[in-house]
Amino acid sequence: MSNANTNAAEAPRAKEFLGHPVGLWALFTTEMWERFCYYGMRALLVLYLISTLTDSNPGFGWSESDANKLYGWFTGLVYLFPLFGGFVADKFLGQHRSVLLGGSLMALGEFCLFYTEYFRQSAHATITPDSAPAAFWCFILGLFLITLGNGFFKPCISVMVGELYEKNDPRRDDAFNIFYMGINVGGFLAPLVAGSIGEKVSWHWGFLTACLGMIFGLITYSLLRPKYLPNVGLRKKKNVEPKTDAENAESTAAPQPAAPSKLSKAEIDRVAVILTLTFFCIAFWSVFEQAGTALNIFAKKETNRQVPTAVGTAFPGFLANQDELDAKILTNELRDALAVLDGEIAALPEADAAKLRAALFVKEVDFEAVSALFAKTEVAENAENAEAAPAETAEVAETAPAETAEVAEAAPAETVDSEALTAAFDAVASAYNGASFALNKANGARLKAGQAALALPISNFEALLADGKIRLESLQSQVDEAAAARADELAAASEEERDAILAGLKQDALKRRQATFLADETKNIDKETAIYTFPTTWYQSVNPFCVVIFAPLFNLLWGFLRRRGLEPSTPVKFGVGLVLLSVAFFFMVGGALHSVETGGNAGAYWLLCCYVFCTWGELCLSPVGLSMVSRLAPARYASMLMGVWFLSSAIAGYLSGYLAAWLGSGENGSVAFCFGRENGLADYFLLMALAPMVAGLIVFALAPKLRKMTHENE
Repeated sequence: MSNANTNAAEAPRAKEFLGHPVGLWALFTTEMWERFCYYGMRALLVLYLISTLTDSNPGFGWSESDANKLYGWFTGLVYLFPLFGGFVADKFLGQHRSVLLGGSLMALGEFCLFYTEYFRQSAHATITPDSAPAAFWCFILGLFLITLGNGFFKPCISVMVGELYEKNDPRRDDAFNIFYMGINVGGFLAPLVAGSIGEKVSWHWGFLTACLGMIFGLITYSLLRPKYLPNVGLRKKKNVEPKTDAENAESTAAPQPAAPSKLSKAEIDRVAVILTLTFFCIAFWSVFEQAGTALNIFAKKETNRQVPTAVGTAFPGFLANQDELDAKILTNELRDALAVLDGEIAALPEADAAKLRAALFVKEVDFEAVSALFAKTEVAENAENAEAAPAETAEVAETAPAETAEVAEAAPAETVDSEALTAAFDAVASAYNGASFALNKANGARLKAGQAALALPISNFEALLADGKIRLESLQSQVDEAAAARADELAAASEEERDAILAGLKQDALKRRQATFLADETKNIDKETAIYTFPTTWYQSVNPFCVVIFAPLFNLLWGFLRRRGLEPSTPVKFGVGLVLLSVAFFFMVGGALHSVETGGNAGAYWLLCCYVFCTWGELCLSPVGLSMVSRLAPARYASMLMGVWFLSSAIAGYLSGYLAAWLGSGENGSVAFCFGRENGLADYFLLMALAPMVAGLIVFALAPKLRKMTHENE
């Protein structure tokens, strides 16, 4: 290499701050903002998807199951795309251009998530490709751009850190520890800032905050790179300089031996160790990533996040009376649903209608009894229709045209739209169950604050129906007025277009009513008696905070044990990590049982303990695993085996979402093998605790054999 090139390469290493090249701190800041972008979005993702269109902070209205499945796909691709991005960077772009491209794609993706809200606002129902294609595909495009951008950004910026040091530089490991702190500082700040804005103001403003974080990171990188990172991250070109006569003679006289074509026995054993422990990583990360799915939903719905009023009023970010507001919104939905159901009941035969009305519209409804009665009515109606159909068909076939006309005229009076009736009843059941849960949760918080219970008559269907009819009439009047203003347009429209216009007018009227209600509720909050809670997303900051606190302590612990010849082997550390993760979810079993006992007011400490133990498990496994791959992998297969290591995280990310969807979502109920379905998520969290425990015990049993196969003494 020429002197000019050598001097250029040494320039970033010559300028130091706190004993390290200044370029390290430039990359530290860039990575911190990139992680702020990613973790800010991740904290909001599932919460946004499961928020209904009528929430105080509306979202997509998806089921927990569907939201968890999407999260699984997203997380899997986040870990899969770095394989593609790293390949493109090595072959074509270089790390510098890949970082710029990846960061720009992530910022653009976050902006798509932000802009989705302006498409979503016109939706009349749960966001799907059919009901709101623009909103749905804008959101999916945003997630895809984030995963693709992460694939370019994530592997390349880490490579650039390594380029700042010579291979034998003793500061190299410390540099990666400092860089790892940047990751976790960003992960700690993101839920506190972007999460708070998303929950308190609006989800889409939270996504925009995450977008701005990535933009700040790109600006920082672009400003600092020319001075502190010249020639770092550029694609290496093969410059072949002519050899001297002496070099030619030397190469001719002493030809280099060819690299062995086959792996040695020791190398095969080491590859087997890597693949074995990588397999157990799937068990670890698929449970660990429940932080974005089951644990996130549990934090929102099942946990009492109440703080003292003095704290809630003194600091920004806290939410006032959210549980009470949810209970009131769902009670209003119950009023509307009852009015719609009453209209559907009117179409039933008189005897069935009388039975349902006598059971439903009373001061103290027994909803389980009403559900059973409705089921019997529906079964009887279906059986009656099934028996009548063949006879009616034959009779109609034999009748004269005059008789056919008579049957056709009579049919509408006898026809009952069972699908509409069932949908109306399901809407009542959903609103009633939701309002009951929200009211119990709100009253639990009020009891803790020494306040009287809320006076919401959710069981008095008689009073709720009367209010619901008034609300329905008022809403219909607004729709009629709006339709009258567009009479010419409606007259010229087709039947399908007319229905769409009227549905849009009704949705607009509902949104105006909801906005008025929320404005009045917000204006009437008494700050002295309000019950303040911290945002759900703040729990997402516990893990990175604990990494920053405990990572140095774990390093000291391993060093202390190493100097005394007591340091555990890599497989044993893996086993310890799996067992610690298991202990974390045993805490969640207690939290789930406590939630049932308290009506959705489980103590905040259950999740806190869970996240702390999850972090301890991560520190025993994640950095140890990366070190293991880089140390044991044969040189010519090092990149491929590192790719397999990250591929296991992609598989685990996908499984994390689908496990929560299949076994732990609220709609399908958790698995029931110990505590029963009445205890909510307890059995699901028990399964999440047992899986890593069993995996950890297996690793402990295999540890002596695996340690021998590493051939580290050789």
